[in-house]
Formats: sequence, C-alpha cells, structure tokens
Amino acid sequence: MGGYDLIVIGSGPAGEKGAAQAAYFGKKVALIEKEPVLGGAATNTGTLPSKTLRESVLYLSGFNQRGLFGIDTKLKDKVTADGLLKLLF
Repeated sequence: MGGYDLIVIGSGPAGEKGAAQAAYFGKKVALIEKEPVLGGAATNTGTLPSKTLRESVLYLSGFNQRGLFGIDTKLKDKVTADGLLKLLF
C-alpha cells in the first residue's frame, strides 16, 4: 500500500490550507470531503453565499439613493426572490 503522510478530513478553510501546506512540503496527502464539492460550508452554503446575496440586495435596493455616473439603471416594479436568484446565479 502507498500510505499517506497526512489525511485531512474536511475541505473547509483549515482543511484546505493544511492539505496544501503539507503537499507543498512534499508530503503525500489525502483530503476527505463528504460533500460532492470542495470548500466546506463557508464556501458552499454558509458565509460566502449569504453575504453575496445580502450585498446584492443592498446594492439593488439602493439605486434610488445613489448616483451612478454614466450608468442607467432600471428596476422592475416588483422584485421576487426567484428573480433575484436568477440574476445572481
């Protein structure tokens, strides 16, 4: 068997950094993640997506109060959650 120098469970910020650092120093690393995509909850379902959605809503709702030189913006009279998600993703 080949064996590993380090086995990292979870590909969140700490797991990714630890695995990358060990690999940089020539160690054989296995990264185990239960989800189908890497990145952990912060990247895929938690902090980053929720902040992106929050900032997008603040940006879109503030057009009437901010002057944006050279940009003509027109918003629908009614914005739905489904419409916002289609705009973002």
